[in-house]
Amino acid sequence: MMHEGWAITCVVGFWGWILATIGFILKSFSSAHSFSGKVSVMWGGAVIFFYAAWFLGMLNA
Repeated sequence: MMHEGWAITCVVGFWGWILATIGFILKSFSSAHSFSGKVSVMWGGAVIFFYAAWFLGMLNA
């Protein structure tokens, strides 16, 4: 039986993971020879959070 709450968590986690990964790439590597450490920690944390939400949603949906 599918649980709607976990299914929503799965969908939000998946799209959050995709968008956070794109944000990480675009914001952390802003120029050809530059890497922003503080910005990458924020976006990297979002990538990990949304990936974990997606994974837990898939396990429990």
